[in-house]
Amino acid sequence: MDAYLIPGLGADHRLFARLQLNGVSVHHLDHPALPRGATLKDYALAQASRVDQARPHVLIGVSMGGMVAQELAAITHPAMVILISSWKGTEEMPWSIRLLRGTHPERILSRAVITRSLPVVRWEMGVQGAEATALFDALVKDCPVESLKTQINACLTWSGPEQPVHQLVHIHGDKDRLMPVGPIKDPVVINGGTHFMVFSMAAEVSAAVNAVLGKHSSVNPSA
Repeated sequence: MDAYLIPGLGADHRLFARLQLNGVSVHHLDHPALPRGATLKDYALAQASRVDQARPHVLIGVSMGGMVAQELAAITHPAMVILISSWKGTEEMPWSIRLLRGTHPERILSRAVITRSLPVVRWEMGVQGAEATALFDALVKDCPVESLKTQINACLTWSGPEQPVHQLVHIHGDKDRLMPVGPIKDPVVINGGTHFMVFSMAAEVSAAVNAVLGKHSSVNPSA
């Protein structure tokens, strides 16, 4: 079984540095550079050729990556989609995020704005500890502002996957400030998990993902 890992907004494969998955061959799908106005479906279309659709595979996406995974599922037909700290549609977004839809807040972004707001963003993401802070700051620094703008707009204009994903498991932290767990439907809850838990609580997230993969393999031995 192949596992394709898709990172969150502004992040890359380094986000998964601590994740330990059993019995799968791991592949990373970092976000491509797309022009302003690109949708999450466009991101999925750009990634599709990197997925070996002839082999059984699972898509694992964090935050924006989870949304892309749901769009990608309609193209590559995975055995399962696993969401981590993500949304399945607008109904799972808090009102504070829904109110931003159509307002294009990304237009005010600049490197100076990002730098000044970094302490607040770290708090909202639940980034704690020297190693997590160093990684988060590096991800922010290395992501071009134009890419951030495109990704933010793509997330805010997304209304959910065009086709429903039938084999889907949603893992979410109960301390996620950016994407509160309250509106999330049927989550596997990680106690104490923040939006950055795939790195900061990698042992707990790895255990939850491996449990899902193990259960799926026992039901589908050929996977």
